[in-house]
Amino acid sequence: RERTVATGWFNTGSSVGNMLAPPLVTFCILSFGWQSAFIVTGGLSLLWAVMWYTVYRRPQEHRSLSVSERDLILAGRDDAAGAKRGATWREIAGTRRFWSIAIPRFLAEPAWQTFNFFIPLYLVVAWQLDLKTIALWAWLPFLAADFGSIAGGYLAPFLIRRFGVSVINSRKLTMTAGAFCMIGPACVGLATGPGVAIALFCVGGFAHQMLSGARLTLSADVFETRAVGTASGLAGSAAWIGGLLFTFAIGQNADAYGYAPLFAMLVAFDLLAAAVLWLLLSNKVETHHEE
Repeated sequence: RERTVATGWFNTGSSVGNMLAPPLVTFCILSFGWQSAFIVTGGLSLLWAVMWYTVYRRPQEHRSLSVSERDLILAGRDDAAGAKRGATWREIAGTRRFWSIAIPRFLAEPAWQTFNFFIPLYLVVAWQLDLKTIALWAWLPFLAADFGSIAGGYLAPFLIRRFGVSVINSRKLTMTAGAFCMIGPACVGLATGPGVAIALFCVGGFAHQMLSGARLTLSADVFETRAVGTASGLAGSAAWIGGLLFTFAIGQNADAYGYAPLFAMLVAFDLLAAAVLWLLLSNKVETHHEE
């Protein structure tokens, strides 16, 4: 019942990382050369892996949990939590509910990857900003993304409590609201200066992470426990394939047509993703958590 709130908070991690990356990478490049940026960021990834391995435990085994908190977590799981056999990818891919999640993730992921990888390049190409100036401002869209992630996490339970909508519809409405807010970065081509462009990217960061939490939560909403991990992994693969193809398209077409049409395409993809979610995902799949 606290799933979207938890997703919203932990999803801020990716935004915090991207927020810290521009000044950190710039410092490494200017101080030690461009190779050091890869060494430092790769080293941080290894450090994270060690920390996760050291700290993470199942609720049944975690020493930091109180008895009441452990009981609350375990009580919120469905009956399949103790199942020994996980679901196969064929079982999952053969369901309509999987494609109702995978297709929207395929369509929506390019926006986040574009923000991650192409905002600095856009600022150089379109506004001729230097590396120090980019480091000074390029973190702001990811700060906005943190707020969007948290806001999206609390929006779904608010809709359930205030308006009595179902769990699934609360996810759909959250994603749709975020998709419409993506109109902001779609207007980057109309920006009159780099400050306006950054402000529009901030709207985009807020919007995308707002809808992202709802998308990430859906696998756990519509699949039983034994299938959640596989369903999430497959949907994540679909997301990254979408990002890969769009990145290839940017590389092929940015020089010819500029960045403005590509940013405008992002809102079209997100709106289409929301439409697919409404079309394919039935409210009747809601068989587990009712809050």
